[in-house]
Amino acid sequence: MLRSFVGLLMFAYAFTAYSHPVIYKDGFVASSFNMSSYSDNQLLYTFSPKWATGLNHWRFTKGKDNTELGLARLNYLLWRKNGEDSQANIYLLSGAGVMDSEIGKKASREAYLGGFEADWETRTLYTALKYYHFTSPAVSDISMTQARVGISPFEAPFESLQSWFMVQAMYMPQVQKDVIITPMLRFFYKSVLWEMGSSTRGEWMLNLMVHY
Repeated sequence: MLRSFVGLLMFAYAFTAYSHPVIYKDGFVASSFNMSSYSDNQLLYTFSPKWATGLNHWRFTKGKDNTELGLARLNYLLWRKNGEDSQANIYLLSGAGVMDSEIGKKASREAYLGGFEADWETRTLYTALKYYHFTSPAVSDISMTQARVGISPFEAPFESLQSWFMVQAMYMPQVQKDVIITPMLRFFYKSVLWEMGSSTRGEWMLNLMVHY
């Protein structure tokens, strides 16, 4: 019984630490998600079991035009369900800062972020849905929807290298008219997670996340 309980705690810690916008109290996460069409760089601090805050920079690229945002972030864990071998989460996301727009009207104005993330995962299955909406009044609106499905070929010990195969679908109508499908490999070891992939149209992906 004790062994099962300890295993459940390690399972919850591992997934909370590696992939979520709110992790454990007093934890820091530095992350960088990169494709040629966008990048997302964050430094977040979880100051309570339900709240995290930090700084966030986004870039969206359409042709030769870039739109960049610098935001102060606030994330909230709305709901979490720990099953015997699984975990499910829903998060609300918000932010405020400045947008420097070349997509749409060229201008620099105040900007806001709203969105959510939801996921369900076991040690060998992973599903996630994310939606972000960025707006700057009278300048530009950009939305992003991401969905992921992943499998792990085996259950590795928690202190060993974890490996996953995933497929991501992403839709950014103001940046790309088509849905971007990206197969990728995800690995994490102790406090470091990294992802590598290429979309079906040849667009590269390289992501890195470190928690401490």
